[in-house]
Amino acid sequence: MKFSLYLGKYKGIKVFIHWTFSILLLWIIIANTRSGMAMEDTGWTLLFILSIFFCVILHEFGHALTAQKYGIQTKDIILLPIGGLARLEKLPEDPKQELNVALAGPLVNVVIFIILSVFVYFNGVDMELIEEEPHLDGSTLLLYLASANIFLAVFNMLPAFPMDGGRVLRALLSIRMSRVKATQIAGSIGQFLAIAFVFIGLFYNPILVLIGIFIFLGAQAEVNHTTQTSMLKGYQVSDALMKRFPLLAYDASLKKAIEKLLDSQATHFVVVKDDQPVGTLSRDEIIKGLSESGEDTPVEKVANMDPMKLEIYMPLEEAFKKMSVENKKVALVFEENLFLGILDQENISEFIMVKHAVAK
Repeated sequence: MKFSLYLGKYKGIKVFIHWTFSILLLWIIIANTRSGMAMEDTGWTLLFILSIFFCVILHEFGHALTAQKYGIQTKDIILLPIGGLARLEKLPEDPKQELNVALAGPLVNVVIFIILSVFVYFNGVDMELIEEEPHLDGSTLLLYLASANIFLAVFNMLPAFPMDGGRVLRALLSIRMSRVKATQIAGSIGQFLAIAFVFIGLFYNPILVLIGIFIFLGAQAEVNHTTQTSMLKGYQVSDALMKRFPLLAYDASLKKAIEKLLDSQATHFVVVKDDQPVGTLSRDEIIKGLSESGEDTPVEKVANMDPMKLEIYMPLEEAFKKMSVENKKVALVFEENLFLGILDQENISEFIMVKHAVAK
């Protein structure tokens, strides 16, 4: 993943840490140094933060491995300064499966809390001394880490998208109503909580403002996505197929591609060799190739020569999800081995807008 450090993988799931995570660690070091904190205490603080994020990784693996049991793969897990994100190929549409996947993450934190609490109890930590003089060191690290895990579990169970609690709420509502309506209700509750966070944060804690904005936008995005994809149900790739599209020979120069780009409104071209489609070329790829190699560069040097291929009778909703997961803007469409046309995400969006307008 771009701008991320690869940490390793487990069960085929790769884990990355985003470069912005280093800013968080640097800020902690600078803030502690300015406040006069000893280097040893700063070291314990950094260890505590890293331990929390290790627990966050375990939380995300809880989601990923549970989803894997239902045949849903996870593209990767990425750590950000605000938390972790498991990028699942899709979310289960079966309410019970979604409920299990959503609960798995917080349950991991609860289990960690119980294990650490038992260890702390039998290790004989003096709770009264800690209450009188809170201090993070080797004797209190596990206690604070246990507290952090129960906080993570409770916070993630807030009934607001994109928190786990929002997905739990939708799953429960979906048992008695449509997924779209359940998403709209859960999204509305989430946005109400987000507004409350922003309002409280303006008076007490600016961080709550950022959390509120994050939740509000996440809830709106989830509602929009679910509403859009629901309108693709019952349709096939053939219903949104584009049969008219510009062609480019694989050995043509980028200069020819630029001429066709400026002479039409097309943003994607089909690259052909011996009258057979062998790749696709996007507007962005043309511009990138032009800036890096010049206009005399052959099309095949900058085109995607391993394009996504879809079958004409594939469910349109499934095709849309597949293109989104693999981040493909365009795909070649076939009926067995016969090339019929292309499907691009922009055309799918237009298809959704038309169906939405008709449904009103």
